[in-house]
Amino acid sequence: MKKLLIYILAIGLTTGIFTSCVDEVNIGNAFLEKAPGVDINIDTVFSKAEYTRNFLWSAYGQLYCTYTSGNMMNGAPIDVLSDSYHCYVSWGGPKQSYYPGGLTEDAQDTDNGNYVGKFSYSTKSPSYDADGRVSIYETVRKCWQIIENIKRVPDMSENEKSRLRGEAYTIMASRYYDAFRNFGGLCLVKKAYGVGENFTGGRSTAWETVQFIDSLIQCAIDEPGYIWNIPDADIGQWSGRLTKASARALRAKVWMFAASPLFNNKEPYLKYSKTPTGLETEEHVWFGKEDPTLWNRCLQYCNDFFTENEANGNYYQLVQPVTQDEAGYRTAFRRAYRYRNNENYHEKIFDVHPTQYLSDAVVNGQRQNSWGWGWAGFALDCYRQGGAVPTNELMECFGMQDGRNFPYMDIYGPGKNPTGIDIFANRDPRLYETILVPRQSLPAGFDYNGRNYADTWEQGGMFYNKDTYGDAGSDDCASHYRKFKWMLDYQDNRMNDEYIGVSYIRLAEMYLIRAEARAETGDFTGALNDLATVRSRVGLGRIEAMNPQLNLTTNKDNLIDEILRERNCEIGAECGDRLYDMVRRKRQDLFTKPLHEIRVYRLDANGNRLTEGDQSWVAGTPWPKFEYEKPQIVNGARRWWDPGYWTNKWYLDPVSRIEIQKGYGLTQNPGW
Repeated sequence: MKKLLIYILAIGLTTGIFTSCVDEVNIGNAFLEKAPGVDINIDTVFSKAEYTRNFLWSAYGQLYCTYTSGNMMNGAPIDVLSDSYHCYVSWGGPKQSYYPGGLTEDAQDTDNGNYVGKFSYSTKSPSYDADGRVSIYETVRKCWQIIENIKRVPDMSENEKSRLRGEAYTIMASRYYDAFRNFGGLCLVKKAYGVGENFTGGRSTAWETVQFIDSLIQCAIDEPGYIWNIPDADIGQWSGRLTKASARALRAKVWMFAASPLFNNKEPYLKYSKTPTGLETEEHVWFGKEDPTLWNRCLQYCNDFFTENEANGNYYQLVQPVTQDEAGYRTAFRRAYRYRNNENYHEKIFDVHPTQYLSDAVVNGQRQNSWGWGWAGFALDCYRQGGAVPTNELMECFGMQDGRNFPYMDIYGPGKNPTGIDIFANRDPRLYETILVPRQSLPAGFDYNGRNYADTWEQGGMFYNKDTYGDAGSDDCASHYRKFKWMLDYQDNRMNDEYIGVSYIRLAEMYLIRAEARAETGDFTGALNDLATVRSRVGLGRIEAMNPQLNLTTNKDNLIDEILRERNCEIGAECGDRLYDMVRRKRQDLFTKPLHEIRVYRLDANGNRLTEGDQSWVAGTPWPKFEYEKPQIVNGARRWWDPGYWTNKWYLDPVSRIEIQKGYGLTQNPGW
């Protein structure tokens, strides 16, 4: 019996794998407090501390991570719905649904694993299907079971019971937040329902939903056994385990979204165009008014985090560079976004650990990666097929090394660069860690496939020698940029040997959340100081000093724009935040602006473009001069770009029609 239980429930925080062992959950049918399995009942799970812990670990395995296939749109992360990345694979969900404007109410509930919706509302179980998509209500159910039953575990201290309750509350709050930013008001399950007991509460308003999420976080914070951080002596085993700091940081992030104009507005983002059924109300997706004091609330929760962090010895700190040069800046940034906390670095506050491998199979000394939950397999199989390719807009988002914003907006086109300016030189070091661009000299340890330079222009060596590096027509560099963040140089030895931690929230974002809240409450100086704290890590000058034309000490709109841009440079492609920033800020201008690729042409001695033959660069020879073009993306052109097509319905996803038809009071979002 013990072997069977451990086999079914066992999960490690270092893997994130969990095979569902619970029966089907349909809120409108029976939100069950059933046993996890046939021979194992709820009494067994809470009869021993070991079993209870393993049950909680299974809930950890259901935390949201952009980079697991269950949260993909059939091979594409949600970043490709923003202005930073584009999906080029023909079977990808974006090209099937979002890009052509064909998203339907059933997008999240296909049974064949070919998901085209970016987030599932489905309550069906098992919690993982073939590709790992999980219902939030499966996680909610587990968390309530733990909270309500952990008191009867005989061999667990009261302090540990309190700690596990705090973790369960935080997990549950995060899953509700995941759904809130995709759908608005939700069905709020406030207990573990008994066998045959129906949920009939219906859909709550957006305001009731954010208040409920906040109440869960408060419950976590109030648990006396919930520790602020994982002790360094335990971090090797427990990196990624949630703490009171995770709860406080999540609270600030939730209220940043809530205070933003999507829901917090004088008018709903979209009114219902047809007669409501009697259950629908605009307050499912609107707070009913604009309340500027919500930004004060967000700011207070940011300050609560920083105050308690200071009281705990400032345990969470930004990873700082060892050397003040590109290598030092990039190393610090990479340690911050890519790697798990250890005894030396404590920047991640709330992170998830995607499974490194799908299986333990080893062939010729190499771990075998394959499609599915495995991070290495997904990364190599998905990104090499063009699942998320950087846009020129993302490149322009990064400024210069001295702190100026990108100054070359008018350089594209024949004859537009008579002095041969290299637009990729002397840039924000985070650009080089995010996108592979033409570079004459890469710092030691930052090579690409063994090269210490990158000749990625038209007919250049890294695009011309397709047998070794692919070519400019292949999907992984279809925009003529290649993704570098997370992927590095695509080499298996770097993917196999490094265990990553994908940030849900890290300390850099806490500074940026507080910067936005300060800007919204009139403290421009404080906002600029928070920006400077993040930017100084990579050697950038103060943004207000280096860009005086923006009047950032007095112009609120410009300051908010720069905070959003900084968020994209710092935390882009980590938890889908660029897309959700565009959503919560109602940035129709960014959604409807056509996106672009890049073409870099090498010039000869007479200033003419070289367009034929192998133009590989030879080390030791002068670095070429270039001209640039930025053609509009046509492969997967988005209907949003068509004049007059956009409607605000796209800010939130449609709710599953299948789920609505279960009859427990769920309603559709306006416009769908």
